[in-house]
Amino acid sequence: MNDMTRRITVAGLGAALAAIATLAAAQEFPTRPIRIIVPYAPGGIPDPITRALAPHMSQTLGQPVTVENKPGGGGVPAISELLRAPADGHLLVCADAAQWAIQPAVKPGVFDPAKDFIALGMVATSIIFVTVREDLPVKNFQELVALAKSKPGQLSYGTSGIGSLHQLFMETVKAQFGMDIVHVPFKGAAAGIAALVGGDIPIVIASNGSLAPHLKTGKVRRLLAATTNRSKSAPDVPSTADVGMTDSFPGDEGYIVRSGTPKAIVDKLANAVAKAVATPEFAKITENLYVDVTYLTPSQMEERMRIDQVRYAKAIKLAGVKPE
Repeated sequence: MNDMTRRITVAGLGAALAAIATLAAAQEFPTRPIRIIVPYAPGGIPDPITRALAPHMSQTLGQPVTVENKPGGGGVPAISELLRAPADGHLLVCADAAQWAIQPAVKPGVFDPAKDFIALGMVATSIIFVTVREDLPVKNFQELVALAKSKPGQLSYGTSGIGSLHQLFMETVKAQFGMDIVHVPFKGAAAGIAALVGGDIPIVIASNGSLAPHLKTGKVRRLLAATTNRSKSAPDVPSTADVGMTDSFPGDEGYIVRSGTPKAIVDKLANAVAKAVATPEFAKITENLYVDVTYLTPSQMEERMRIDQVRYAKAIKLAGVKPE
């Protein structure tokens, strides 16, 4: 055996041993509790749907699945923690367009969705609304536009954070209708809604699930849905198409794991997500949250992510959101 043959043989043996070790690790997975990070504070949609899925995923995987909140920064801190963790499948992130499309566009270089994480499946869609306090003297979206134009820079609106889907939606609305309204970012939807109801801000961008308690008391009023079609849970609220907009901002939620995670582990996690989404309990919880179950396989979710990256890059330019 010459030196070249020996080197090739050793290299081949090393690769084979590495493959065997990876397969063994995947077969043993999970070896400890699995953590899911929600990049928002409790009170919004991502938190309760993740907590609804966790026990069912635990049953499938045979290990506890815990949920942790790491709000702020449009999800960048949550993604940063994911990328610092070992690529062994024991840490997931509940993600949306803010993480897979918006933040990479407004903060170039912070991370690359195509290279840094892998989709495990999309689970739900929640619609966000332009919502006002009951005492704001407007009954519909057109009256809000007129009020904003009569008081440039005097009105403010709250969102779940800078670079969030909520901000991008409202900034696009402002750009199209020539409204000068000040953005006030909060660490999560619940804080923004509390500020709205408490009289600190007159407008908030939030989902039905977050708004539900205050809708029942009549303390808030929805004026515009961020989707092309009207929401089934709020058929009386105009859609973007109804007011002449061509943009749509659905609040899709899915799960991701760090790139480099062995395929066998990714498949186990994706299977656990799919089984959890299919349970009657999850359907009931999403219904109570006014959220649609929208399951997409990992490959379908990755395609949605690619489409969103193009779509939101255009929306960011339209809205005038500058890269940081």
